[in-house]
Amino acid sequence: MKEPHTIFQDISIRRKIIISMGMLTMLIIVIGLYNFIVILDFNQHFHKSVLEGRTMANAIDTARLSQVHFKKQVQEWKNILLRGNDKDLFDKHLRAFNEEEQKVNGYLKSLSQIASSSGMPIPQIADVIKVHEKLGHQYREALKKYKQSDLKSAVLVDKSIRGIDRQMTDDIDTMVVTIINLSEKRLKEMEATAKTRLEAYQILSFFILFLVIASVGFGIFNARSITKDLPSEENGNSTKK
Repeated sequence: MKEPHTIFQDISIRRKIIISMGMLTMLIIVIGLYNFIVILDFNQHFHKSVLEGRTMANAIDTARLSQVHFKKQVQEWKNILLRGNDKDLFDKHLRAFNEEEQKVNGYLKSLSQIASSSGMPIPQIADVIKVHEKLGHQYREALKKYKQSDLKSAVLVDKSIRGIDRQMTDDIDTMVVTIINLSEKRLKEMEATAKTRLEAYQILSFFILFLVIASVGFGIFNARSITKDLPSEENGNSTKK
């Protein structure tokens, strides 16, 4: 029984080879472009994720450091009142108080720059900075009433400003929690974006696989067609001779 005649059989061997090579070339180009795009996109996304991860970690660390050093600042203020009757200890703890205050200011300003450059909406930072500056003035005004020779003056000074650090403590704690929550939210967003990209790559990979299978199938069909045509063309050439 004869095989059905197809249009492809009317094409010369040379054209069949050209078509096969053309399709193979196109397939190689498509696969190459796909791999290039995937690698480029992956590198960009990975680089961005690393930078954002570092920024969020830096923001959390900076916020916690400001929190820790503010507690040290408050402790140094208490040390001034408790041991300030000794001039050497007064100078020591006052110096430590000023150093801790500067550290808190530095960390808060650094945190403000991090939030601004990364686009993190944390309005609490500006409020905490203002509260901390106001608190420093209140401490220094109260310290003017302190007398090293009078032990009772420490009690009076302490009563005059008792509890003024609570707002700063609450504000800075709220700020830290806000930054942590915001960082966790951004991390989830990055994970969701990565998942979406992975799903898109999987769909494209299946499409590329389909093209490969189709091209292999066509190549096999084309090779069989060429091998069938070879004897007939050779016989035709020998008859002409």
